[in-house]
Amino acid sequence: MNRFRHARKVLAASMFVMGACGIAYEYTLGALGNNLMGSSHEQIFVVIGLMMFAMGLGATLQKNISGNLVDKFLLVEILLGLTGGISALVIYLAYVYSSSYMLLLWGFSLGIGILIGLEIPLLIRINREYSASLKTNLSEILSMDYVGALVGALLFTFVLFANLSVNQIAVVLGCANLLLALLGLAYFRPLLRHFRKLLLLSCAGAALLGCLLALSEDWRVTLEQRTYSDPIIYSHTSRYQHIVMTRRNDRLSLFINGHLQFNSRDERIYHEMLVHVPFAVASSRARVLILGGGDGLALREVLKYDAVRRVDLVDIDPSVTDLAATHPDLVRLNRGALLDERVTLRPALGVSEGEIQTVSRPSKLAPSLLDDTVYPQARVRIYNLDADLFVRSLHGPYDLVIIDFPDPKSVGTAKLYSLDFYRRLARQLGPSGLVAVQSTSPYHSREMFLCIGKTLRAAGYRALPYRQNVPSFGEWGWHLAWLHETGEPDMKERLEGLTSIGVPTGYLTAALVSNATAFGKRWLDDTHIQINTKFRPAILQYHRQSWRN
Repeated sequence: MNRFRHARKVLAASMFVMGACGIAYEYTLGALGNNLMGSSHEQIFVVIGLMMFAMGLGATLQKNISGNLVDKFLLVEILLGLTGGISALVIYLAYVYSSSYMLLLWGFSLGIGILIGLEIPLLIRINREYSASLKTNLSEILSMDYVGALVGALLFTFVLFANLSVNQIAVVLGCANLLLALLGLAYFRPLLRHFRKLLLLSCAGAALLGCLLALSEDWRVTLEQRTYSDPIIYSHTSRYQHIVMTRRNDRLSLFINGHLQFNSRDERIYHEMLVHVPFAVASSRARVLILGGGDGLALREVLKYDAVRRVDLVDIDPSVTDLAATHPDLVRLNRGALLDERVTLRPALGVSEGEIQTVSRPSKLAPSLLDDTVYPQARVRIYNLDADLFVRSLHGPYDLVIIDFPDPKSVGTAKLYSLDFYRRLARQLGPSGLVAVQSTSPYHSREMFLCIGKTLRAAGYRALPYRQNVPSFGEWGWHLAWLHETGEPDMKERLEGLTSIGVPTGYLTAALVSNATAFGKRWLDDTHIQINTKFRPAILQYHRQSWRN
């Protein structure tokens, strides 16, 4: 028929869209599983594996499909649009109201995978009517599937995930599938036996997904609030993570991917132990590097020392440092640390130098004494560098490096606790330079804690563990590390003999520091612990074992 002379191009274009949507569905459900479980290396890999298996299952099942193949293909496309479009919201509903959300996540992964697996062979069978040979047919369909997958991966990474929430992405992908079905209905109408039924189902599905797209953010906010005990005052999904801040009375809390980062009622215990312990034994402390700590709370403690002349702050997520510099509640808690004139802010995105920004603070004078002139207090130079790239090139030397990374729950964070990372970091240290490392719980995750210390020692450091109880997290630990060649006297003796902190603190005392290096009998035995490297991130296995137990 002359009407279908372009059928091969239409089918190839359909395969392109399907390939793009298919890979994007995999990433969407994987990202959702990561946000809910906080373990990206597990959930993303498992979801992709399940969907690939289901695609093979769908390809097997399609051999039982006969009759009008165009009808069947468009029905599969409509079902895929509806199933994929509602998947994220239904899984999140289960997360809020029950403990069976992982079963739903895996169930949707299997269902979507089966539908995708049905699509490809059905298209090949349909395209057989318009292709001159089998090799041409396979080339046209499969090549467009692979090209579409590449485009879908790029769109998901740089457009969808950067601008939409996960539930919005799922709905947008569902709408793309339904739009493809509607175009197919219009083009192949003379060949269809159930045109009206398919059209009605497509329109009903489009209306449903349209409502979800319009209302999904309101529903998400309502549902999200049910997962937090305190009212949410800030919620944002950045390129790297989902950030939530809550507040009740004087209690301010920050969550990353659902995991508590600090509680304002006891964060001083954590940050004072992280910062003031190394400062208590540092012979020189003019140049300080903070890796992580975008909330500005560790920086607040560093800036209590008048001897500090330069501070570089490297954090992977600009959204966190922007929040710390602009949100009134967080600025009040970190005492405007990111606005201090001694700070060079380096939000990490790439390797290029950014613009210079002028930072000012409101005056404390009475309004009647002020005019409209803005007086700059500090100039902040922004560099686009992440922590791993930062330590590969010399920016030091630094007298003190404070590492305030989140726990290594994923491949991306595990590399920041690796042998390779610590060795490169050593090049940034000046004479007598010290490193203080956030090292998770020595009680709840003992293997992780020991792994960090053993990896530091394997990288050429001497490492002294210390601990303190932080009520929001339980028993928590850190490591104080320095290079052998610095010639520093025994750090443990210096800490145990400490008589004063030297700056005002809200919790820490010299007596607490003196006792912080004491651990139970054989508690620090690391003979069975593996060293963490980029090629073998053993710390991920320790994380999974420790916190699940």
